Amino acid sequence: MTWLHFTADRAEVVREAMALLVPGPTDLPGEREPGAREADAVRYADRLLGAFRVDPPLIYAVGSGSAHVPLSPEQRHGWLRRVGELQAAYRDGTALLDRLADGDFAAAGVEVRHRALRDPRAHAFRDLLFDHAIEGTYGDPVYRGRPAPGRGTGVTPLTVPQHPAGRPAHPDHATGTGRGSAPYGDETAALLRDFTDAARQVVLGGTDG
Repeated sequence: MTWLHFTADRAEVVREAMALLVPGPTDLPGEREPGAREADAVRYADRLLGAFRVDPPLIYAVGSGSAHVPLSPEQRHGWLRRVGELQAAYRDGTALLDRLADGDFAAAGVEVRHRALRDPRAHAFRDLLFDHAIEGTYGDPVYRGRPAPGRGTGVTPLTVPQHPAGRPAHPDHATGTGRGSAPYGDETAALLRDFTDAARQVVLGGTDG
């Protein structure tokens, strides 16, 4: 499997952490709905962190998602800065999870991984992972590199309502609250932001966990 940004081992750390934060049937017996693992939310994070490895960058998709909108100089500057910040957060965060899980988070037992994610030193990265897991699981599949089935019907499996073809629907990580939030003027992205905030309260008990 080819990654834009992650190495294979870093991708596994992110995959396993996201699966604990947004579990599906594989990770939580009795769960019926797909979670971050089933949605391949790690691919969403990888495409965001590696967005500038292609041109135009993988920021705002149009149509079926096979094309992306070129960025203005101002957008490019802001996104380059934000993506660089996210890359650093993932680099340091995945290394921290490994240390907290006795050296290998992805290979550790479930209880050890839960312990690592609950550690106060991991709270900031856990919150970022949770936001991206929610966005990757319930956002438009084109941002995981997949065509959205049923485009034109308004909704797709594992998504919030879509924009009409030709309008960008990617959550704008360079604006909003600074935690991977969407622009406030974008109705679909705002819905995803509100959903993420509500999910955080339920699952994580707020930003302090």
